[in-house]
Amino acid sequence: MTDVDASAPAISDAVDVVDTSDAIHKPGTAGRTRWLTRERIVLYSAALLLSQTALIGIWAVACWGLHARGVPLPGSDFRVFWCTSRVSLGDGAAAAFDQQRLSACEAALHAGMPTGNTFGPWIYPPTFHLFVYPLALLPYAISYALFMSIGVAGCLIACIPAMKRNPLPWVSAAAFPGIWVAMACGQNSLLTPGLAAAALGLLESFPIWAGVCAGLLVIKPQLAILFPLFFLCGRHHRACAATVLTAVLFCAASGLLAGWSLWTRFFQTAAWFRDAVLEHGDGGLWHAMPTLFAFSRQLGAGIGVAYALHAGVAITAVAGTAVVWARRSNPDLRAAAAVLCTLLVQPYLVYYDLAWLLLPIIHVCRHASTRHGPERQKRIEYVVATLAWLTPLVSFMQVFRASSAQWAAFLPLAWLGLILVQAFRYDARHSARAQDAAA
Repeated sequence: MTDVDASAPAISDAVDVVDTSDAIHKPGTAGRTRWLTRERIVLYSAALLLSQTALIGIWAVACWGLHARGVPLPGSDFRVFWCTSRVSLGDGAAAAFDQQRLSACEAALHAGMPTGNTFGPWIYPPTFHLFVYPLALLPYAISYALFMSIGVAGCLIACIPAMKRNPLPWVSAAAFPGIWVAMACGQNSLLTPGLAAAALGLLESFPIWAGVCAGLLVIKPQLAILFPLFFLCGRHHRACAATVLTAVLFCAASGLLAGWSLWTRFFQTAAWFRDAVLEHGDGGLWHAMPTLFAFSRQLGAGIGVAYALHAGVAITAVAGTAVVWARRSNPDLRAAAAVLCTLLVQPYLVYYDLAWLLLPIIHVCRHASTRHGPERQKRIEYVVATLAWLTPLVSFMQVFRASSAQWAAFLPLAWLGLILVQAFRYDARHSARAQDAAA
């Protein structure tokens, strides 16, 4: 079997049902061709990109242009951000935790639209409060469009370092369903993967800026907590220090600007939300959460059993990923493992947060495109990456089946296991080559 040229585009040569390189050597295989070429991937991705753009556009025109009754508000989760800004600008930042004021503002936005249970509480820390504070200075529609445009642009721009050598077409990254699910919901799950992508992409060349980007993830603190650990294990001490310092300064600035009492209100609201929504499923969010904890609870497991199962898997995942970083394995495998581990350890995670899967998709495709190895192994990597590419859309569709559990909870676990095994094999091969060279 021939080796793959490291400079060749990844998907155009590697995603094959049949190993075409063997057709040169094996009789009777001359007529066997690839079923998925780079050109077809570009075509399929472009078609999906246009379809998603058209759907969002039609939705927006129907709601705000034609004022059609019965059309839900685009970016319905964004209403919480916008209304938080509105009540904060009018009555102070602490008013965001006044459920009556926030509910009244959200109800006004939903006037004439299908409502159901429209109220969404403000459960974010003061660090993210600073981000959303000015949103209501603009009308809802304009603010929503600007917020999502910044999120999409920032996420894709932050992926530029990882997209060197064309691991997959840019149109495939732009058409990634996770981006469009986040846009439809109006969530901040494009800002956070953008910061994570920047932190991982700048780590080798600009470690201080990488740490700053990782530190800014305290807008959702649970997504930031593992980055200092991995940086420390990988001996990226400047990045680790910058992460901690940025997080501390950002939290301090939010307390000074918005008032320290805001942190107290946040912790109180977070405790209520954990007890009511995460642990007891009020609001029916379990079916929207692709986590092992929610999956266990939805199947009837007790709170203690669900936490124990989740903690056991999370601790194992963190330990394995930390070892890979400590051994300074392949950078792409390390980055992919860090992102998947971050998703895996969250007991509370909603389907729109699967926009983070774009990062391991890019890194795994880049690793496959630049290494020499069995074509069968590369095919497995591309198949898993393709499944991950589709997972946010499948997870979103499952939300409309309230009785179904989120099987997407097992994707990060299985994929992380494959990556860790591959990283250990990578280290073993390089160690053997170093011993041979020394001999």
